[in-house]
Amino acid sequence: MTDIDSGIPSVPGEASLISYRDDFMRLSATRTDSQEIIVSRGVLSPHNRVLSDLLEGRRSLFVVTPSVDRFYGDALRQCIDSGLFNRDSKVVSLNSTEASKDLDAVGDLCNQFKHFGLGRNAPVVAMGGGVCLDISGLSAALYRRGVPNIKVPTTLIGLVDAGIGTKNAVNHRGHKSMLGTFSTPLASVLDSTFLATLPARHLRNGYAEMLKMAVIADHALFKILREHGRELIQGKFQGSHGLTDEVVMRSVGSMLQELSLNLYERSDYRRKVDFGHTFSPYIEAASMHSILHGEAVAIDIALSTQLAWNLGLLNIADRDAILESLKAVSLPCLWEGIDVGGMYSSLRSIRQHRDGSLHLVVPDGIGSCVFIEDEDFDPRLLAACVDQLSKSDRR
Repeated sequence: MTDIDSGIPSVPGEASLISYRDDFMRLSATRTDSQEIIVSRGVLSPHNRVLSDLLEGRRSLFVVTPSVDRFYGDALRQCIDSGLFNRDSKVVSLNSTEASKDLDAVGDLCNQFKHFGLGRNAPVVAMGGGVCLDISGLSAALYRRGVPNIKVPTTLIGLVDAGIGTKNAVNHRGHKSMLGTFSTPLASVLDSTFLATLPARHLRNGYAEMLKMAVIADHALFKILREHGRELIQGKFQGSHGLTDEVVMRSVGSMLQELSLNLYERSDYRRKVDFGHTFSPYIEAASMHSILHGEAVAIDIALSTQLAWNLGLLNIADRDAILESLKAVSLPCLWEGIDVGGMYSSLRSIRQHRDGSLHLVVPDGIGSCVFIEDEDFDPRLLAACVDQLSKSDRR
C-alpha cells in the first residue's frame, strides 16, 4: 500500500495527518509532558513564592483533607486573602480514606469543580496524603478532559511516592487502583515541614516506600536509613535538614529514575518499583484497610525478602538486614490475618494488571533486585515464608 496525497494540508502541531489511498487514514500524534518537582520549605509562608509563581495569578481550587485544613487552613486562606494567590480562589475539604477512594469520590469532587466554575486552565491544587492526591489527580485528568493539577503532598508517603508520579488511580469493586489515568501534573511541590504534624504511624507508613527504593535501587540510601531511620521518624524529619533532604531526594530520585525508563508502562510490565506491591493489595483489602498502605508494603517486602532467601537468590546477611530495618522502626513483617490460599488466589488480579505474568520483584542484594515468575513460585513456598516469618516474630 503506497502513500498518496490526501489533498489535506499538513500543518505542524501536536499531530500530523497521513492518508493512504481513499479508505484509510492515520493520525500520528506526539505529546510532550513536563513536570516540575520543586523542593521548598514553608510553601504557605507569605514570603515563599513557589506556589504563587506556579499559579501565575490564576483562579485556583485548593483541595485539602480535613487534617490539612485543621493545621494549615488558616495559613492557606491568608495566602488567598492577601492576594499572594488569586483572591477568587477557593478551598474545599475532601474526606479521603483508602476505603472511600473510588469513582463516587471522583464524581463528588468533579461536582465541586463544576459548582466552582473551574476553567480549562484553572489549576487544581491538591494538598494532602496519597489518597487525596489520587482522587484529586484523577478528577483533574477527567474534568473537561483535563485541567492543570499541582500536587502538594503533606505526608511522607505522598512526598516520596504518590505525589511525584504521573499515575492517578482509585479502587473499584474491591480491586485496588483498578481505574486510573496517566496524567502528568503541572508540578509537585515537596515541603518536608508538613511532616511535623504527622503521627509516627503515618511517618512509618511513608518510610516503607523509602526503604522499598533503598532495597531495590540504592545501597547508599539503605545504609543511611539503617543508621538514622529511627532518629528521622522520632524527629518527624525536622531535626537535620541536610539528612532529611538527602533521604527524600535519594528516594524521589531513585523512583523517578525507575519510572522514566517506562513512564507510561507501554513497553514492559516488569517494573522494579512494584517491589512490595504484589502481596500488599491483598493485605490491605483483607484487613478492611485497618492496615495502612505502607504497612502492607512492609509486610510484602518481608515476604518477598524471605522468598528470595528460600530460593537462594539472597544471602542470609542481606535478608536479616532488610528484615531488621523494618523492625527497627516498628514496621510489621507479618499480619496474623493472612490466609495463604486467599493471598495466592489474589495474584490472578496482579497477573492481569501485569499482562498475564507474575513479575514478582525480589531482592538479590542490597540495592539490587530480580524478577521471578510462576514457574519458580507456588503456594507451598508462600506458606513456608509466612511460617518462617511468624516464628521469627515470636522469638
